[in-house]
Amino acid sequence: MTVTPGTRLGAYEIEARLGAGGMGEVYRARDTRLARDVAIKMLPEAFAADPERLTRFRREALTLASLNHPNVGSIYGLEESDGAPFLVLELMTGETLAARLAKGPLSVRETLALGVQVASAIEAAHEQGIVHRDLKPGNVMITATGTAKVFDFGLAKSGVGSPEVHGSQLATMSGVFDGTIQGLIIGTAAYMSPEQARGKVVDRRSDVWSFGCVLFECLTGRPAFAGETASDLIAQILERDPDWTALPAGMPARLRDVVRRCLRKDADQRPRDIRDARLELAELARGGADAGSKHEKSIAVLPFENLSGADDEYFADGVTDEILNALAHVEGLRVAARTSCFAFKGKREDLRTVGEKLDAATVLEGSVRRAGSRLRITAQLVNAADGYQLWSERYDREMVDVFEVQEEIAKAIVSRLRGALNEESAQVVARRGTKNLEAYELFLRGRALQNKRGRFLAEAIECFERAIALDPRYAEAMAWMSDSYRLMGTFGVAPFNKVGQKAREIAERALAIDPNLAEAWSTLACVAEQFDRDFEKGTRLYERVFELDPRHSRARAQSALWRVIRGTYSDEQAIAEFERAIQDDPLNAWVGAMYAHGLGYMGRHDESIALAERMAEIDREAFFSRWNVLRGHAWAGHHARAIELAGPLMRESGRDQWVLGTLGWTYGKAGMREQARAVHDELEGRSRHEFMGPFWLAATAASSGLEEASLGFVARCLAENDPLLVWGKSSPFWDTVRGYSRFEAITRGIWS
Repeated sequence: MTVTPGTRLGAYEIEARLGAGGMGEVYRARDTRLARDVAIKMLPEAFAADPERLTRFRREALTLASLNHPNVGSIYGLEESDGAPFLVLELMTGETLAARLAKGPLSVRETLALGVQVASAIEAAHEQGIVHRDLKPGNVMITATGTAKVFDFGLAKSGVGSPEVHGSQLATMSGVFDGTIQGLIIGTAAYMSPEQARGKVVDRRSDVWSFGCVLFECLTGRPAFAGETASDLIAQILERDPDWTALPAGMPARLRDVVRRCLRKDADQRPRDIRDARLELAELARGGADAGSKHEKSIAVLPFENLSGADDEYFADGVTDEILNALAHVEGLRVAARTSCFAFKGKREDLRTVGEKLDAATVLEGSVRRAGSRLRITAQLVNAADGYQLWSERYDREMVDVFEVQEEIAKAIVSRLRGALNEESAQVVARRGTKNLEAYELFLRGRALQNKRGRFLAEAIECFERAIALDPRYAEAMAWMSDSYRLMGTFGVAPFNKVGQKAREIAERALAIDPNLAEAWSTLACVAEQFDRDFEKGTRLYERVFELDPRHSRARAQSALWRVIRGTYSDEQAIAEFERAIQDDPLNAWVGAMYAHGLGYMGRHDESIALAERMAEIDREAFFSRWNVLRGHAWAGHHARAIELAGPLMRESGRDQWVLGTLGWTYGKAGMREQARAVHDELEGRSRHEFMGPFWLAATAASSGLEEASLGFVARCLAENDPLLVWGKSSPFWDTVRGYSRFEAITRGIWS
């Protein structure tokens, strides 16, 4: 029967369709007798007359009726209308675990809490002799109160391990697969156990495998197994292990072991039943014996509070950085990324929250005060779980001793944590920067200016130049100066033909002094890909970055974005790289904005906007994040919203060309040709007395209907090595430009 909003099924009035799958269609409905909202599940109309389907549908009702558990969606009844049976179910509000994971991985604490509940639900089913056989994030609802509820027992089978039910029969009976192998859907296949995929007998240990897949995805934000086709995916399940390196480095060893044992190919090597896994997770959640292992091996270094004048803010940040960098070189110690730590600057967050967000159980905080030649640094190491102070010290020294103090603090922390580190690895590496205090201060000031971007880049370069003049072998200052020149080209502060060669030469000078500077290699990778369009060289250079610093999140996100744009990464490959970057540096607004930009290229506009908005909340001054919110709405076709957002961002950015270019393109898409032309005229007029990137001039000219002018600016992009030309291969901003008949001739070969 056809069901639409307003349809009456006995006492139930249909209000809305909630979703559909191979085993049923689900609707929101009102129970007019008991004045409550319920969910109605019906067989799809095409299967309503299939005796096998009807039998399985009624079996699902019996299965749910036998389960009375707080973590299982409840059934209220099995009823019928015009000969069509339907289930009356608890209406669960919230979001599925799949929807939650689309926003990023869960923390260890969240994973433990949710894992215990899901395991408890499956344990209750197993006690009734029921195997779920389709456990996956899409079948777990997280309510507003944080309660996990397992649902969709449409594939469940009573009689655990009964020999008559095989995996191959399951595929045929359920209709949940779709495509090349008996019609299988890859989303469900991703959670199938090896024995299920081979068509062998399945029992409760198959659910244990699926549970392991769910845990892995909670911790990493990506499936344990993935493939472009059903055949690829099945091969991965049968022959490959998950990427264990994707698991958070600081997670408890026992949790890692639980996940590994659940995902053993041989069912006999898995936990005997899910109860064993639940008990281990519950003990970890309570802070069991091994739960603290990650705490002794991980640390977050919060920005030291500046107790001097406002002009000394950069100096306090520098002290923090030096300690953080010294600790980062200690083998076996996981140090939260700098950008994520600095997201807490100026905030009074509860240390338990800090530890949870940064996946670290020890937190270092402190303060810096200097007066004339005197310096005072205080530091304290705290257990994030309970706020207990593990160590504290105050250092009163002369300014010239600042380097020694930073090293002393790092050594004291390592000494306190030595029980979790072997003797050989617990060594603090002496800083490799300058010993010239004035050069050091200039470097710190320059770095603070560089982080502001825009017009501050020229001032940053001046500071770096002065620092290098005082210490000609100050490689770190050279690396940052080279990236400042690159950024001037990227953000349209100066033509790249003027600054690109400088960026390359200075990065190479830095590497001649210190070949292990990941920052300098990252700049060279950007120059090769974004400006020289030498993509093979860029790939090799990024590989070098990751050899030196596997957690270089900015380089990883940037590399993934270029590959999405050029079409050399599948969506799945790119998302895996973006998720790893986010995992390594969860509060880095730049990295998150790069991910949001990549999602936009994939056409996943709702996810892109949501992530960009989250990053803009993390850092309200981050231009790139806020611009990505604007871009996300523009690309999604939310033209009125994009135009609204452009106003304040233009005012705050000084009518930046990225904002104007996006606004002009949006006007064109909204059919507001006159307004689009006004934006283009402004950019072109300004280009006569200040630099304007030809990429945006090409985009706004096309949005104004100026074909010849637009193609002229495309030619300028080529001649001037506009770094945004990389975008032109697939960016919606150039969708009209690429439609011009002479476009291909002008750009032939530049993206290959």
